[in-house]
Amino acid sequence: MQDGNAAQSGPIVSDERIRDTLRRQIDRAYTIDRSFTRASLASEAGVNVYTLDAIMSRDPAKQRRVTMEDAFSIASVLGDRAVNALLALMGYAGRRLDDPDAMQPMLIAATAMAHLSTIATAAADGRIDHTEQPGCQEAADMIIATVLPMSSAGRPKA
Repeated sequence: MQDGNAAQSGPIVSDERIRDTLRRQIDRAYTIDRSFTRASLASEAGVNVYTLDAIMSRDPAKQRRVTMEDAFSIASVLGDRAVNALLALMGYAGRRLDDPDAMQPMLIAATAMAHLSTIATAAADGRIDHTEQPGCQEAADMIIATVLPMSSAGRPKA
């Protein structure tokens, strides 16, 4: 019987999946983007050209285990797409440290609903009078500020 709190001793992802993912990213850099040659990629990633050849080979006899160190060295040179592809194999997603914090849609909805409730309470009698108007105006301003990041008006132009 396996202990439920024991650490996993096997690999998180198979070597074959890592190699396939890297192969696609390297092939893209070689043939589509034409951003690297074998020699330039090996040099910038700090790996041997034979390591790249082993990754690119579809012949099982020529393949060898890809270390995560080599995999991430190559991926970091290839760019964010390659790094994120490797991280996705392990169930993670990466972003740059200087990227803005991700939106939290659940929090946005809950915050907007609280302010919408203020307006709904004031409008329950069919009108918003002069005593309710300042609170409703503030609630409307808060709703706009809350949902603005999700709107096209709140996104930076590309």
